[in-house]
Amino acid sequence: MSISKHFIAATILIAVACHSSWAGTNCCEQAACCEPSCCEASCCDDSCCRDSCCGKPIFCVGPISDVEINGWISSGIFGNAYGAALNGPLGFNDVGDGYTLNQLWISIGKEADTGGSGVDWGVKFDYVFGVDGPDTQCFGDETWDFGWSSGRDYGSAIPQLYGEVAIDNLTIKAGHFYTIIGWEVVQAPDNFFYTHAYTMYYGEPFTHTGFLASYDLGDKLTVHGGWTDGWDNAGDPQGASTFLGGLSYSFSDDASLAWAMSTGTLGDFDGNPNGDVYMNSFVFEWNMTDRFTYIFQHDLGAISGVGATQAQWYGINQYFQYELNDRWAAGMRVEWFRDDDGVRIPVDQAGHGLAGNYYEITWGLNYTPCDCLMIRPELRYDWFKGDTTRGAPFDNNTKSAQFSGGFDLIYKF
Repeated sequence: MSISKHFIAATILIAVACHSSWAGTNCCEQAACCEPSCCEASCCDDSCCRDSCCGKPIFCVGPISDVEINGWISSGIFGNAYGAALNGPLGFNDVGDGYTLNQLWISIGKEADTGGSGVDWGVKFDYVFGVDGPDTQCFGDETWDFGWSSGRDYGSAIPQLYGEVAIDNLTIKAGHFYTIIGWEVVQAPDNFFYTHAYTMYYGEPFTHTGFLASYDLGDKLTVHGGWTDGWDNAGDPQGASTFLGGLSYSFSDDASLAWAMSTGTLGDFDGNPNGDVYMNSFVFEWNMTDRFTYIFQHDLGAISGVGATQAQWYGINQYFQYELNDRWAAGMRVEWFRDDDGVRIPVDQAGHGLAGNYYEITWGLNYTPCDCLMIRPELRYDWFKGDTTRGAPFDNNTKSAQFSGGFDLIYKF
């Protein structure tokens, strides 16, 4: 077993041990201890974990029973107007010749939440099976869950396994976890659209292994900082060492700005240097009305270094989402993504890329007939402008533009 796996397991054991030693008599679970009467002697003896109004430190942590198990099933179909078996470089939605199970997701976890005062613990385990499984494996160093594939399109992954401890306004997680960079995420229910932006799939990391600290500086500002072993690695980073950090600021209840970045060395792979990376993302979210939300995202990334494949990429995404009523919402995504050196987006089986500009406009609806079910129909138009000496991105490398569409269903349990 690799060092990274030992590290993750030890982190979870520490979190459980902290629970065992700090839980006390669990009198914090009694409603009376959360009321002004908490300062009565019965709630302020040395064995009690509540409350700060008593002038005593709070060592109140959630019980094991707070751990929740949930998940979802996401499945759908997405095809192109050419009838090609593959949809070109549409990450997560490249399969164009049949109905797919995208995500069978199981999540076990508890969030560390002190409410700003006290001590708490958390843990997270995520497992996914489906056509999205191979895309979220540790393909960076080809360890951990890499290669858990079943047939041409399907596979499994454990994209998150970490423990966390919170002390007042500080939270520290350690293990294997999703990135804080960007707007879109892998988890299907947390995205408005069925398909994904080029920026998210080709320009940002998916997972990290390491630790990340987050500190709330009041109600408006949160800062993040930590160490990770590069991008999408777990067990054998081969010298990768990166800083992951950022901040988020709420201007009001309706507007916020988030900035996140990753920088450092990506190490070597089989003796070949991966280079030094710098990548950052700005995301501005504005609830312009009670129904209309606008999101603006800008990403910039670069890889440099002796012996490494030089690369630079950048882009702008804009999202427009409108709530029609309690069950229906409409949205549009407009994206421009620039692959300067033709190395971020592979367009053929050999992994060759095209230097140039990728554009896409996506239109979609969200229909939620009940809390546990969401249906997402979608239409999308992509086009490319740039170097086509190696072919084109769509219709088996013969076309520079593509119209596509489909839908998926998400059942949450």
